[in-house]
Formats: sequence, structure tokens, C-alpha cells
Amino acid sequence: MDIQLAFILLLISLCFFLLVRKNIITKKFTEFLIKNRCPELDFLESSEFSVLECAKILNKKYKIGLINSYIVVNSIKVG
Repeated sequence: MDIQLAFILLLISLCFFLLVRKNIITKKFTEFLIKNRCPELDFLESSEFSVLECAKILNKKYKIGLINSYIVVNSIKVG
């Protein structure tokens, strides 16, 4: 019984660690996209799409989450 409990606690801590790690990597990638604009992100500066549409396109392309995509779009459109 103690081995099962230890194994369950190990799995829970591993899941928590991986979730935190994924969030850290996503934030670093978001900062990278803001600092180093590639030619693929030129559609963000054009006025063809709204901010929300640009965020959805960016989220589909890079899978960084809608909030992080929105941050990237606002940083590029304003800056």
C-alpha cells in the first residue's frame, strides 16, 4: 500500500513539474517571437486582420496559447 501511495505521489509531482516546465518554455518562446520578428509574422503589421484574428492564426501556427499569442500581436502592432 505504501508503494502505491509513493508511486501516485511521484506521478502527481512529475505531472506538476512538466506543466510548470511547459509554461516556462512557452513564455520564453513568446519573448523570442517578440524580440526576433521573422518574415512569417509580417501579416501582423498589416491591417487586413483584426488583433483577435491575428492571435488565433498565431496560436494555430505555434500552439503557444491564445493569451500569449495576443501578447505577441499587441507587442508587434504597437511597437
